[in-house]
Amino acid sequence: MRWIRTISIPTITAVAMGLILSTLGVQTEFAWGWALLAAGIALIVSIRSPDDPRIDAPGRTAEMSYVGSDVSRLGWAIDSRSGTVNEAVTRRVRATLKRRLARLGVDIEDESHRGLVETHLGEGLWTRLNARRVTVTEIRDALIAAERLISDPIAPNPTTPSPRETNA
Repeated sequence: MRWIRTISIPTITAVAMGLILSTLGVQTEFAWGWALLAAGIALIVSIRSPDDPRIDAPGRTAEMSYVGSDVSRLGWAIDSRSGTVNEAVTRRVRATLKRRLARLGVDIEDESHRGLVETHLGEGLWTRLNARRVTVTEIRDALIAAERLISDPIAPNPTTPSPRETNA
């Protein structure tokens, strides 16, 4: 494709120069001679020198089409008419709660920690977050609980013995 552009510019220059000079009354041999000289000059100008920094420069990357942000995706996942939220929002909130509870030493998957989960999050909130239809109110309650988990002092892990028990 590049060679077509390299050849087409001198060719167009030669034909245009030859026709212009012929119509001006210059003898045909001289007109086409000057046309070939103009084509040669156009070819030399179009050739890039080895010192040209554009020779080995990387080509421009194709511009990526816009991909929405997480905030916009989560915003569109909330249905204000029915008061429900999409699975993307619920999954994100559950992951945040799980991570924050893990910092407190509470494992959501462990059945023996169910009482601690209820204590930290609120009565039945984790069960409601795992339901099929989650409402905006439940998400709001979960976010309040997540904020509360940050401000709570870090409780010791109930499965590991306290320092007093190990020293005794």
